[in-house]
Amino acid sequence: IAVSRVFRSAPMGPQDQPDFINAAAGLLTQLDARVLLRGLQGIETALGKTPSAVRWGPRLIDLDLLLYGSLASGDDELRLPHPGIHERNFVLYPLDEISPTLFVTGRGSVAELARRLGSDGLGTAD
Repeated sequence: IAVSRVFRSAPMGPQDQPDFINAAAGLLTQLDARVLLRGLQGIETALGKTPSAVRWGPRLIDLDLLLYGSLASGDDELRLPHPGIHERNFVLYPLDEISPTLFVTGRGSVAELARRLGSDGLGTAD
């Protein structure tokens, strides 16, 4: 129901890789959060994503389920809100474009969190 612009950022983790390309989408779904996550993982696999030996290393695609309403989950399969969401401007700025009042449980609104972090290192990928 909503899609942000595409942003470019320096890679998180190893710096000897191309910039990251980031965007956010808001979905309206009747799928359970776990089913949705497995669907996203299926898309990644279909597009050629393979396990990497390097954490945060280069990859073709990385689809994350960041939030699912106000659902909080901390198990190994499903972690919601996504860990680190409040520390990553490359996540918050695209989210801010589509839903600035969206609330990250225990952290605050997306707009507030984005403002705190600032936009250093971000650009649009036009």
